Amino acid sequence: MGLAKHLLRVFVDTTVILGVILFIPGFPPYNSLEPFTAPPPLAFEGALDPKDYALAKAEKLFEGEIVGPECLEVSPVEPDVFYTTLQGGAIVKISENGKKMKAVAKFGEKCDGNWDGKNCGRPLGIHFNDKGQMIAADSYLGIYQIDFESGQVSNLVNKDTEVDGKLAKTFNSVAPARNGKIYYTVSSINYHLDESVGEMLGAPSGRLIVFDPETNENKVLLENLHFPNGIVLSPDEDYLIFAECLRFRLHKYYIKGPKAGTSEIFLDGIPGSPDNLNLSPDGNIFVALVTVRLPGEFNPLEFMYSQPLLRKLAVRLLHLLKFPFDFAAKYVDLPILRKISSHIMNFETLLPVMPPYSMIIEVDWNGKIVNSWHSNLSDVRFFSDAKIINGYMYLGSPYNDYIGRIKMPDSIHFVKQPVFSLG
Repeated sequence: MGLAKHLLRVFVDTTVILGVILFIPGFPPYNSLEPFTAPPPLAFEGALDPKDYALAKAEKLFEGEIVGPECLEVSPVEPDVFYTTLQGGAIVKISENGKKMKAVAKFGEKCDGNWDGKNCGRPLGIHFNDKGQMIAADSYLGIYQIDFESGQVSNLVNKDTEVDGKLAKTFNSVAPARNGKIYYTVSSINYHLDESVGEMLGAPSGRLIVFDPETNENKVLLENLHFPNGIVLSPDEDYLIFAECLRFRLHKYYIKGPKAGTSEIFLDGIPGSPDNLNLSPDGNIFVALVTVRLPGEFNPLEFMYSQPLLRKLAVRLLHLLKFPFDFAAKYVDLPILRKISSHIMNFETLLPVMPPYSMIIEVDWNGKIVNSWHSNLSDVRFFSDAKIINGYMYLGSPYNDYIGRIKMPDSIHFVKQPVFSLG
């Protein structure tokens, strides 16, 4: 009887405390949360058949020497050379068939470790424009232009630039157009990259924006997106495709024509979270799924999406857990305090519970999946980008300590599309 009474008291006290946390005003998330039901993941059949799990056979280049080679971009003047972006803030150049690496740019300052992105910087998406200049999105610091020939680096969109009265907290991907404009995604205006679990569970706040260097103006094209990510322009640049990572879908946004300024769903029910978008050899779109939804299996993220109060409670508990470390770090210069804080709401904290699976899909310009590559190994996953260079598929990742690489068979079948250049 005494034990039952004690357990009842614990239950009541816990319920009251959680109720106070849940309903107390003036504490994030500030916006009301809506339930969301994602379409079930497409079945692993047809173009999504795993076949021989080709990605599981990936070589691991520079293993242990790097962390988080997020985005891959081929040099416009040296087709055997490519660039990637790393945790710690560096952009590196890879040459000699994946054997040599050299740091070529960094936007941040001296910092205490890869986790210290607010000081180090954390470049994510990179893309060359038609002048051969690299356009780069640093998650914390803004949009940059690098002229490797002259050595000039320009901060085109500063982290302190307000667009429609709001600051970007997580700059993500870029797509420079031939007319000089730069389309880019902001994954969150509420949370920095190392706080992305807050964006994942909270109200969507991502944006699609265009920057015009002639007027130095930014224009919001779409907002209230759930972690928009990779972006690619169509052959004629009359529309673009971008990934909405946490809603498992791709969008099509019209730039020209009678539908200009409008958008529609391009591909839904993707069996995972789409990250970077890149071109396949025949002009289709490679879509890297950084995490995968397995058909027929319980997905905790999708369950949380359907439970707004549970999401709100989880976000508030994470903020409460993070608060003492942030508060102490203001008065005590101990990097360990900031390091702990940076991990509490970080996507990386969730990696151990993610399915041991990874996938690259190839999508044509009609929104049809035409090919896919899979890995069913726990140490060969979390791929965020794919690029074909000299007969190899190179694989980027925001978390892995290597660049993946698989040899593409000579008989590989790509669905033919008109080949084009973005620059």
